[in-house]
Amino acid sequence: MKNYTTLKLLALSSVFVTAMAFSCQDHHIPDPVTNCKRADGTSRAVNCEFEFVKAEFYRVDEYPYNPPRLDTVVYATATPTSPNVSIKEPRYAAWIISSSSLLYYIQLPVRVTIKRIAPKPSGTTGYLLRKDFNASTNNNDEFPTYYGSLPPDSSLTPVQIDVPVGGIFTYNTVYIWSGGASDDYPYINYHLNGANNYFLVQNVETSKLLRQAPYSYTLYRDIAEAKLLFHPYIIPSSDPF
Repeated sequence: MKNYTTLKLLALSSVFVTAMAFSCQDHHIPDPVTNCKRADGTSRAVNCEFEFVKAEFYRVDEYPYNPPRLDTVVYATATPTSPNVSIKEPRYAAWIISSSSLLYYIQLPVRVTIKRIAPKPSGTTGYLLRKDFNASTNNNDEFPTYYGSLPPDSSLTPVQIDVPVGGIFTYNTVYIWSGGASDDYPYINYHLNGANNYFLVQNVETSKLLRQAPYSYTLYRDIAEAKLLFHPYIIPSSDPF
């Protein structure tokens, strides 16, 4: 049985990145100013470097051939214009880790693609790939998709993104949710449907700059070079244990 400390350590672990950078040019390159909005809809003080292309949630099916075959199957894709993500529960209560409290833990692999829309600023030291991120609908609260608090920038491991304007960068990670479910027989309700979840990419140095006067930005979504909003929807299973 996992405990809350274990959950927090797992959730705060660094992004597992298997990144591929493609230098091919995309002829449709958004304007880095008009494509760069803060959470309140106003323009950011400096250009954004990236836009999110898509986030593909997938599973790996293994077939007992000789040699064994592994097939990657994408079952849901989030894009800036199509944010809804349907996630099927593998079996009834599949993610419940405590039958007494109905505590759940969900960890799903996802492949994320971003595109550079503006040149890298001089002095850039690296980028932060933030995930497991939630934001409330009615105010500016930002919080993780698990119990605890959002990890500060200093606890995340920077990565290098060396692609030209128009080039794309793809990385693999896992998205984590944990919390308390309820038993709405014959289904388990994980209380995730329609949540405002995000992927973010931050420039380490730009994030520091925008947190200082005269900007004094406080929201991660405002200091991010790009953000992808998606809404998870769990398709419940009524299959028995």
